[in-house]
Amino acid sequence: MSDRRVIGPRLPLGYLVAVGGVCAAIVTTPEPGAEEVRAVIRVTAFTSAIAFLPAFVASALHRLRPSDVTRWLMANRRYLGLSVAASHWWHLLAIIALVRLLPSGGAAIAPLVKLFGGAGFVFLALMAATSNDASQRALGRAWGALHTTGIYVLWLDFIFTYMGTATIAPFHTVMTLAFAAALVVRMLAWSSRLRDARNTRSRPPAAA
Repeated sequence: MSDRRVIGPRLPLGYLVAVGGVCAAIVTTPEPGAEEVRAVIRVTAFTSAIAFLPAFVASALHRLRPSDVTRWLMANRRYLGLSVAASHWWHLLAIIALVRLLPSGGAAIAPLVKLFGGAGFVFLALMAATSNDASQRALGRAWGALHTTGIYVLWLDFIFTYMGTATIAPFHTVMTLAFAAALVVRMLAWSSRLRDARNTRSRPPAAA
């Protein structure tokens, strides 16, 4: 029997359409320009972030405080990740449009932003392309390494984006704290796994 908690491909497809609709509403002006495109970039960064955060903490929260909510997150973690990719598709298009609109082109983008942003897009594309059972079986342990590395690269991309203006934008301060808290949750779950592993190794064998 199928798990009714699993939303499946409807989630990223719905997200793609919904975020695309928001982007269209922003640029639907008589003369859309760089400011409207920058607004799309900000909005799509946020819509990607709010799908990324629950995917990032799903397994950690389920280990620390299992509940119906965490079971739902675990069941739909793959589709939350694909929703990040769906949102970031619009984010990428907006960045390309902005580069074309700026007189200096890509030279106006800071090198660090290019580095983390570019790495984030590459990893996100690879993760989205391999977010299926067939790829997981084919890649074996490499699949876990790819997705673990990728999710932390994306975390760095998000937190550095928001940290850059956290001192002048209260909303970015909130987002920076949210991403920092998400990392703390993962570290607590990692510590819990280590503690359980040590307890298992130190436990005396059961009597025959």
